Amino acid sequence: MRRTELIDPFLDPGYAELVATGQGAEIFHDLLWLELLRDEYGYEIGACCVRDDERIEAAIPFAKIKSRLTGNRLVALPFSDHCPPVLAADADLEALGLLGDTLAAHAHESRLDLTVHAALPSVPAGHVKERFVRHLLTLPGDADQAEANTSKGLRQGARKAAREGLVVEKHTDAVGLDIFYRLHLETRRRLGVPTQPKSFIDRFAGLFDAGRGGVWLVRDGEEPIAAAVYLTHNKLVTYKYGASAAAGLKKRPNNLLMLEVIREHAERGFEVFDFGRTDLDNEGLRRFKRSLGAEEVPLAYTYLTEPAPLGEPSLKERVMTTTIRRSPAVVGRLAGQMLYRHVG
Repeated sequence: MRRTELIDPFLDPGYAELVATGQGAEIFHDLLWLELLRDEYGYEIGACCVRDDERIEAAIPFAKIKSRLTGNRLVALPFSDHCPPVLAADADLEALGLLGDTLAAHAHESRLDLTVHAALPSVPAGHVKERFVRHLLTLPGDADQAEANTSKGLRQGARKAAREGLVVEKHTDAVGLDIFYRLHLETRRRLGVPTQPKSFIDRFAGLFDAGRGGVWLVRDGEEPIAAAVYLTHNKLVTYKYGASAAAGLKKRPNNLLMLEVIREHAERGFEVFDFGRTDLDNEGLRRFKRSLGAEEVPLAYTYLTEPAPLGEPSLKERVMTTTIRRSPAVVGRLAGQMLYRHVG
């Protein structure tokens, strides 16, 4: 009695029920995250699902991006590092296969390219490519054990930060997001990357109000020198964004911040910490995330497009990176306001 459907996840209560309990569910499947993407960027949000007479067995959300700059396409899901299908506890491979078939059929009928931010080999004619890595940390129930599982170098850096008088504080309000954004602007300029619109970051307050995470800050006296945004869903913690002042890095604020966040979520009973995606060529960041005790695993994306993406930065991207690095922070901010809706 199985059937496949395209649904509006905001109107079908079965979608929220599956995301609340299903295998593979992350913050990026949450209706609050889908709402954030819809309201900020104007994307049409839908979901492909497999259901029987009683419930949804499998589902994956997607956004339709309409852009004269980058083309019209389907993405599951924009600005979401990892968005695999969500499956009911007793779902089988047949449900996963039907989901891939239906998603591909919708893309073909709509004459749109499709990108899935996960490995989904059941998409017919899809290209599965390892583009990034993820770092996953299994959290023990004891905070001291969680700290002991990190590297000696990380712990030494955290102790150095504490001796320097640095302190960590948690925020779930607009004040914390404002402080984070100021550091975010500086960090993105340093990296040569456009900065997300302030309105996008401000919308995280809605997630925090619903208990879906917060902002952690590190202060040197009264001066914030590092910050990070974490999001939560069930027993999973996801690192979303980090930022820091270059002048304060020698005091190791990120060591202290990461260690405190790991300890807190271990104490609160969270089971897995996802430190997000990392570019394959960013060995420094990969090494730092491994020092947290995290396991590095491949992160593959699925593409239904010809030709499949190569993975290397284009000439335009390299020029933009150089321009942002050499310009005032406002250039990266304006670039983000103009481009992010089209990039997805």
